[in-house]
Amino acid sequence: MNPFLPIPISRRLAWNLLALVALALTAVGQNMPLQCVVNSGTTPPIRQAEITATAGEILISCSGGIPTPAGQPVPTHDIQVYFNADYTGRTTGLFTESLLLIDDPSWPQQVPCTTDPSLCGWTGGSKGPNVFQGKVLASNAVAFYGVPLDPPGDSGQRVLRLVNLRINASMLPVSPNMIPTQVLANVSVTGIALINGTEMVVGYVQDAMLVKLRNAAGDATVASPNGVEFTSCTPVTKQRVANLRFSERFGTVFLKPNWTYDPVTGVPGTPNFQAVTGTIYNTASAFYNPNFPATNNLNKAGLADSGTRLQATFSRLPPGATLYISTIAVTYTDGVPAPNANGLDEARLTANASGAFAPVAATETLDGIPVAVLPIDKGSATAVWEVLKSDPGNQGNLDFPVWISFPGSSEGLGTATVAMQLGPVSSETGASDTAHVARFADSPITLPLLTAPSTCSSAPYLVTTSPPYLPVIVDGQTYTSPKSFSWQPGSTHTLSATSANVTGTGTREVFTAWSDSNLSVRTIVAPQGSATYTANYKTQYLLNTTVIPPGCGSVTLNPAGSASFFDVGQTVAVTATPSGPCYFTGFSGATITAQPTTNLVMTKPLNITASFVAATGGTKPVSVTPASGSGSKQNFTAVFQGAQGANTLRWAQMLVAASPDGGGQPFCLVHYDVPGNSFWVYSDIYGFFQGPVNPQAPSDTLQSSACALDTFNSSPAVNGSQLTLRLRLLFKTAAADNVYLRTLDYFGTDSGWVKSGTWTMAAMPVPTMAVVPSNGVSAFPYFQANYYLDEYGQQGSLPRGWQQLLVAADPTGGGQPFCYVHLDRAANMLWMYSSDIGFFLGPVAPGAASTMLDSSACSINTAAASAGAGSNFSSDLKLPLTLKAPMSGAKKLYMRMMDELMRDSGWQQVGTYQVP
Repeated sequence: MNPFLPIPISRRLAWNLLALVALALTAVGQNMPLQCVVNSGTTPPIRQAEITATAGEILISCSGGIPTPAGQPVPTHDIQVYFNADYTGRTTGLFTESLLLIDDPSWPQQVPCTTDPSLCGWTGGSKGPNVFQGKVLASNAVAFYGVPLDPPGDSGQRVLRLVNLRINASMLPVSPNMIPTQVLANVSVTGIALINGTEMVVGYVQDAMLVKLRNAAGDATVASPNGVEFTSCTPVTKQRVANLRFSERFGTVFLKPNWTYDPVTGVPGTPNFQAVTGTIYNTASAFYNPNFPATNNLNKAGLADSGTRLQATFSRLPPGATLYISTIAVTYTDGVPAPNANGLDEARLTANASGAFAPVAATETLDGIPVAVLPIDKGSATAVWEVLKSDPGNQGNLDFPVWISFPGSSEGLGTATVAMQLGPVSSETGASDTAHVARFADSPITLPLLTAPSTCSSAPYLVTTSPPYLPVIVDGQTYTSPKSFSWQPGSTHTLSATSANVTGTGTREVFTAWSDSNLSVRTIVAPQGSATYTANYKTQYLLNTTVIPPGCGSVTLNPAGSASFFDVGQTVAVTATPSGPCYFTGFSGATITAQPTTNLVMTKPLNITASFVAATGGTKPVSVTPASGSGSKQNFTAVFQGAQGANTLRWAQMLVAASPDGGGQPFCLVHYDVPGNSFWVYSDIYGFFQGPVNPQAPSDTLQSSACALDTFNSSPAVNGSQLTLRLRLLFKTAAADNVYLRTLDYFGTDSGWVKSGTWTMAAMPVPTMAVVPSNGVSAFPYFQANYYLDEYGQQGSLPRGWQQLLVAADPTGGGQPFCYVHLDRAANMLWMYSSDIGFFLGPVAPGAASTMLDSSACSINTAAASAGAGSNFSSDLKLPLTLKAPMSGAKKLYMRMMDELMRDSGWQQVGTYQVP
């Protein structure tokens, strides 16, 4: 065999993790190309129930490039951030409170762009506004448009910091193991490859709070399933019955506002600055600069409406009861409560679950604690406290004692309960102009509070309902249950239950049966002694559906329900169907999804909106950006439209070629499988498509003779009717070609090839190679061979190709003894050609001791050899050689490689060497 021809080497099925040490140099003495890395500025713990949880900051750090010449416009870029949960920042029209800051300006130097970003550009040597406001891009995404990014050059750095990023953490589950659920952000920057990838962790979702019902002394948990139990038929007067304890599971669950309230009026003071970048303030607000103008509510960006609120909802309280609640948090000493002081967390009762803080004045003092009487409606009452002071360094408790009074003649309703949770609770789960910040999903923990006697009335006959306070008709007269009667034993009476009762917005109780009869109207005979007759009801919730715009589609429910009411816990399939020239864009409200069918579990009244958009223009390619240009690598943005929505597209393609049929020349054809979410590239080398590879997965397998697709830096995005593909292409050949787009939908509509632009392909430069030392005299040289690669395929994919080093009279060997070393990159194995036996010896792993690589010309000290990633995306091969006597004389050093684009560099002389 000819030892100077490349040999086929198989790929090894294992990951070779490459260290990204520095940015790639394009050539010695030239500027580094502009490249950016994206990192998490912070990764805070996030409260699982929170709808408006503040995710960690995101940093995009850029180096290299050529600074913009003085007076010339600085290039602008769009930054898109997609989360694995819905984006829920406060909005003002299209604008959001999320901000992007350039180069971390101090708060006096923070200058926001208050107009169209195209009017806020920079020029070389002259900076402009350095704060840009985000816009809602999709239900789970925010974008910053027209951000100037002046390349800082080799010695500088440019930093883009993204702050006030709120997400709906209630969509993410609490992890069942020790590793908390991650909040993920996926970042892309138009025209710039992020060399360390685009996805990062910006927070960890954790179960936030533990609640307990403790006894009146505050020193033990009430363990009885009946809560605190009272003696039968004994009146209770202002008795401290229990203590409600809210406990943090991590130190930043209870967040105070970043202002203080007047202790009497509750009027908030001036909010404090929170505008020093990179600072953790541990308040309910995020990044906040009150010096910003009121334009688009910039002066309120990041500002919360209140501190954390704690909510307790009492149910099934005894008729005639009066409930007293502490207006402040307390601490118990030997069973005696006292107001919190001396640095302990503090909270105060407020009149509203949401909205402005309105402190409730104490009506009296019980056991030395100011208390207020809670209004009770049909056995239910709610208390809400706002956290005013908290210590983020400790996991704190907030305790609130409860007192109760009720008459001894009261009819009991069984066990009263208390449901405790973070607040305010909201059904608004998306970005909003008006909803309270912060707000939480309705996810209470319900505990038994107390059990009163079932009946203590002197009237022995009780007619009631379950749940209580529903109407009953006795002998033609309507009463509110429970109702006692003093009938004569043996007398006849008619009891009637109403079929359905509306008990709240979207809630009704539907009759099922009496405790001793399935008839809704029945006749009873009063027995000797006492008796209780209970009409049982089941709770149903309304599933309200809305279509926007009307007439563009319809929503069906399966099962249909009764007037769209469904039993508690029932699962309902909701399906949106477009009509006319419309397409479905997604559900919002009770759930947010782009899928046309979704399942809802009826745990409360739900509202769901199906949004449609009138289709215009049918299924077709829309545009490609850039539409013209030249170069060896480029980030293209190709946009396609589906007549019935982007999700109805089956595939989309981009072709760079002389003509739609290829024109008999090398071409580049990229295929994106929409439902499979995967890329393919047609290989004219093999005659079929290579793939699939998922977007942003590291791979260097999608290649043809003309191009390669960098899948790691390629991604799709769907927005209504449009599918946008961000495609990073590297070209291997030089040609002036056209750019064509094509797409097919599920209805069989094929757009055919549509010319959308032109591109002059330039071949990627062949990688350079160098060896140290490049000259010398020794029989025992230690060569360090560097093979400089492009970043393509260097993000963690399996390495491809091979690398070679030759010490010889010329590239053919020159008829003299030679030393020829080969590295199989995929297998990470060394080989050495032996002219003694006429084939390659090996393989031996670098670093492994072996005498296998030994011939009459030379040998390799494999134990001291190494191969791996070097700086600037290079691949380093370190070879301790022994050059034997037959090699004596003047020799030359040659290197050769098959790079990640599968191009053979051929032998290149890199030095000379004298063998003794």
